[in-house]
Amino acid sequence: MDLMTSPDQDQIIDAARGFLSNELPVQYTRWEKGAALSADRGMLPEFAALGWLGMGIAEADGGVGFSAVEEMLLFREAGRFLVSPILLGSVIAAKVAVGAGAAALAASIIEGKTQCGIAIPAARGQGPSEDVYLIEASEAEYVVLVGRQTICLINRDGLADALPVRGVDGTVTLQSAPWPAAAAVIEVSGRVAEDILLQMSLFIGAMLTGGAEAVRDLTVAHASERSQFGQKIGAFQAVSHPCADMALRCEAAFSQIKMAAITLRDGRADGEFQVRAARIVAFNAALANAAAAVQLHGGMGFAAEYPVQFFLKRAHLLDQIAGALPDQLDLLLGLDYPEQ
Repeated sequence: MDLMTSPDQDQIIDAARGFLSNELPVQYTRWEKGAALSADRGMLPEFAALGWLGMGIAEADGGVGFSAVEEMLLFREAGRFLVSPILLGSVIAAKVAVGAGAAALAASIIEGKTQCGIAIPAARGQGPSEDVYLIEASEAEYVVLVGRQTICLINRDGLADALPVRGVDGTVTLQSAPWPAAAAVIEVSGRVAEDILLQMSLFIGAMLTGGAEAVRDLTVAHASERSQFGQKIGAFQAVSHPCADMALRCEAAFSQIKMAAITLRDGRADGEFQVRAARIVAFNAALANAAAAVQLHGGMGFAAEYPVQFFLKRAHLLDQIAGALPDQLDLLLGLDYPEQ
């Protein structure tokens, strides 16, 4: 199996990275006074013009027709630049709409005209009659309601009693609402739902991988510029060795996420196993790298004005969507180990 990216895929990476570095750079001023909240939401038409919202949807259904591999590479860049989960919500909502045959709604989402947030159970194992958390849904028309093994689209109007909640990641909006009593507007089941949930976990793993790589790069740059005791701090083993560990975690995460994307693209029997494994490896890499980056930046790392802390918070937020780490471990342990 070839895990190397092709020239066409490299162009997708370069284009996404160039666009995001110009439009959504990772710096404190991006989130100052809520600027990023409006900026990320306002970028949906631009994301649509670039083909991102329908990248993995067939051309016959109004999409671009790329595979899970190209989508994974896009979300890796989104994670590197801390793009709002509104991108993830819109991409998954479009897939749900297409899977349910709601062509008009799918087209509206793909064109960036309909904003979609994400809804998750407020506690592990919860069901109807309990609360849900709404992520980036304060101005959304629809929300993707994601359970451990279910996914559907509901109208945001059915969650009128939502109240603001202060979450660990202050760069996104978070609300709490009673479990929606109304039936789902759009619902998929069976193999279609399973495929979309697997793709969602793949994209979350890709975003976590991008975040792990971003804090690695920020830390290496800091170690190359910061001087102490007459030399760059990167010369000290107490700094260089943790940086090497960060690089190894990134390589492991990216290799596993590429493997998972290829298995989904090719319809291999071990697809679910590889996706679960990739998400676990990616989350561990994102969390460990971000925590190490905070430490290695010294006083700057602990300052709220420096961007490494955003990656640590975003890793915790992404982990809660479509099954947190304990759920992923339970699901992985329930699968047969793939034959070599």
